[in-house]
Formats: sequence, C-alpha cells, structure tokens
Amino acid sequence: MELRKPHTQTEEEYFFLLNRDLIRKQREYLDEVRKNKEHLSEQKLHWMKCPKCGCQLEERELAGVMIDQCESCLGVYLDKGELDLILTAKKPEGFLARLRTYLSKDLATEAM
Repeated sequence: MELRKPHTQTEEEYFFLLNRDLIRKQREYLDEVRKNKEHLSEQKLHWMKCPKCGCQLEERELAGVMIDQCESCLGVYLDKGELDLILTAKKPEGFLARLRTYLSKDLATEAM
C-alpha cells in the first residue's frame, strides 16, 4: 500500500504558480528599470546639444527669456512658448516681425 498525501499535487501547483507570478513581476520591474536607465542615458547624451552640429548649447538671456545658443555654430534654439514671450516682451522688428507674421498666417490656416 502506497502512502501519499492527497494535497501534494495541489501544493506543488500552488507554489509553482506563485513562483511563476513572482518571477514575471520581477522581470517586468527589471525591464521597467532598464528602460528608465536607457532613457536617462540617452537624455544625458543629447541634453543641451545642438541639433545641427552636436556641440554644447549655452543658455543666454534675450528680452528676459532664456534661449539656447550653440557655442560652435551660434545657432539659436527656442523651447515651446519662448518665441511668443520674446515677441510680447519687445516690439517685433525686422526678422522677428516677419517671423511672427509668417507664423500667425500658418496658425490661422491650421485653425480653418
């Protein structure tokens, strides 16, 4: 006569499923951590770099607004909303006036 516990199979299945879920959750967590680290490393590589030449961008003040200017090619780059701040801070003249007119025409066309 064989002595066997009736719940042995059920216990093994329970712990197998429990371990499988724990491993899956840990894998998901580690994947998320890895993804965040990759994002941060990419951000560090490209943060404040000129899109044209890849050199370092330096923040400078223009009409009370901090703009980004390349140290090498002297390109000027604006964050979202900075152009509007510059245009409202001082009366647009020359290039800025033409740029504002051009952009306002595009915005009016998009609204239709």
